[in-house]
Amino acid sequence: MAAMGTLDWIGVVGPFTVYLLALVVYYVWEGRREERLREEYADETGYRNETGTAPGDRP
Repeated sequence: MAAMGTLDWIGVVGPFTVYLLALVVYYVWEGRREERLREEYADETGYRNETGTAPGDRP
């Protein structure tokens, strides 16, 4: 049985690495989009929670 070479390891690990990086980028991007939508909703409706802050506001 032959040992795995460097190119074999890249072929095995490379797609998983690309997938994980794409997943992280997606979650960061989606989080920013959701925060922007919450701020827009709060601005349009004037909604404030019991603490007086809008849902997208940072403490």
